[in-house]
Amino acid sequence: MLHNSVYPSWRWPYQMLTRLSVGRVSVIVGGVIFVTVVTLGIMKLISPPSVKLQKHVTLVYVGAENCAPCDIWQRNQGTAFHDSTEFRRLAYREVKSPSLFDVLKDENWPEDLRVYRKAISQEAGVPLWLVIADDQLVMQSFGLAQWQEAVLPKIKSLLR
Repeated sequence: MLHNSVYPSWRWPYQMLTRLSVGRVSVIVGGVIFVTVVTLGIMKLISPPSVKLQKHVTLVYVGAENCAPCDIWQRNQGTAFHDSTEFRRLAYREVKSPSLFDVLKDENWPEDLRVYRKAISQEAGVPLWLVIADDQLVMQSFGLAQWQEAVLPKIKSLLR
């Protein structure tokens, strides 16, 4: 090897670069920049999404004080959900009215949630859940069975 016989090993890279033409140095620097840009692009594609790219998920629970299925959900699945990792990763709101007949009345709904109330089907009952992602209603579902079958799976998929 040339560097062992002519130049001391610590000076070899520097002296070789001084002998290279400006064109060759430009090609080498361009190649290094290209490889760096491609590597960063690949890392961006395979790395997990940042917090800014994840959806902001809100779960709205709608119930009534005199609703037996609502009480069952709150004592059982609701309590378990409050202790879950999913619960800590979303915004949770409750709309509870004193009576089943008052569930949709303005005075029971916070003003910022009334826009979603307009989308509730007339056939809907309670307990009712509204799943909102990035301020868009993505699901409404009601009834105890729907919590496990539809609502909870939807929340989990949005939080991935």
